[in-house]
Amino acid sequence: MQSFMEGIKIFYVSCFSALIESIGYDPQCALLEVRLLRRGRVRQYEDVPEDVWYRFRENGHPDAYYRSRICGRYKESVISEL
Repeated sequence: MQSFMEGIKIFYVSCFSALIESIGYDPQCALLEVRLLRRGRVRQYEDVPEDVWYRFRENGHPDAYYRSRICGRYKESVISEL
């Protein structure tokens, strides 16, 4: 699966989560994308440090990490809704 933004290629990884379907990151742009299970929404976060991406990806509780370490901490846009 790839990002929705023109010219940016983000490949997603699946999450074992009740909230999140998959996550993707572009280190050149520091851009994080989170595809939510509910209604196919994709949220995009700007200026996310690479270490945050690694911790998010490896976290055993991605929903909690997402809510506490990403939501409200970075500029957010909804880029897709099915």
